[in-house]
Amino acid sequence: MLSKFTKRSQLTALYAAVIMTMSLSACHAEPQSSVPASVKPAGSEIVVDSGPDLEFRGTISGDVLDFKDGKGEDTPAVKQFKKTGKNPYNNNDEIIRNGYTIFSTACSGCHGHLAEGKLGPALHDDYWTYPGNMFDKGFFETIYGGSQGMMGPQKGMISQDEILQIMSWIRSVYDGDPKKAKWKK
Repeated sequence: MLSKFTKRSQLTALYAAVIMTMSLSACHAEPQSSVPASVKPAGSEIVVDSGPDLEFRGTISGDVLDFKDGKGEDTPAVKQFKKTGKNPYNNNDEIIRNGYTIFSTACSGCHGHLAEGKLGPALHDDYWTYPGNMFDKGFFETIYGGSQGMMGPQKGMISQDEILQIMSWIRSVYDGDPKKAKWKK
């Protein structure tokens, strides 16, 4: 026969496991949409040169990231981003709105509906757990390859293009010191 203390401890542990499972599944929920049909990323906004791609590495491991994620071919925006390290969606209002839709489905369970932070850190201010996240390339590496703690890699969960859209929304709600907005430079 178990003591009341042991039963309570087991119930508490079970409750915590259920809450964590629900929270983690919210972080890994399938996004409801991709690029809106009316957005045409080709043309003057997105130009992909023929130079080599940059090397992308995991924020924690430092290993080269494997972009074989089963999420289809790279969009023109992803191709451009892999060459420049700058998110071509950062000032595109329609993509930013779509980025919020994806964020609210895939990320808000941990980072809050307005990126104010919950289980995961706030993303709208100028404090970065990983200083490389001040730059688009570093931010992408953290999202795609994962970080320490509860945020695992998003590789295979959301597409690389959707990550860029999410990043564009997060950058749009930034309310920190403008001098620290390195992605704008």
